Amino acid sequence: MASDQNKLLQVALSQCLKERGFRKTGPTWRRASTDCVSVLNIQGSQWGPSFYINLGVYFTALGTEPNPNEYDCHIRCRLADLLPQQERLAQILDFEKEVSLSVRSRELEAAVIQYALPWLERCSSRSGAATFVASLPARSPWVTEAVRTFLKVPSV
Repeated sequence: MASDQNKLLQVALSQCLKERGFRKTGPTWRRASTDCVSVLNIQGSQWGPSFYINLGVYFTALGTEPNPNEYDCHIRCRLADLLPQQERLAQILDFEKEVSLSVRSRELEAAVIQYALPWLERCSSRSGAATFVASLPARSPWVTEAVRTFLKVPSV
């Protein structure tokens, strides 16, 4: 069962993601296209009332899962890794920090619109995904070997 804080984050993101064609299942939103499924997921920390925003792209040429989980995606990252100032996002996603719900919601939605959605859009194309994958270390846990082969991005 989702925590109350997780539900608050879901409410904060639901409208902006729905307007952009994402469909929600629990703390996960998905948007399918011809070639892939873009995934955004809210994950609770095991260490306290803080959260992560996980992103992923699942290429349909590499699997048959119609509703992949974020951890099933061929390319993954965390929203925090895309932001120039990760500290503020950490504060927004940590319910032990004194941040009003309206500020928390507004800043989270803005970060998703400004950073997460463009990353998902970019990585939903083969060329954009290949550029992202090529920028990572060869043995990155965020990228499967199958997608490196599919995108023709060498592992070494």
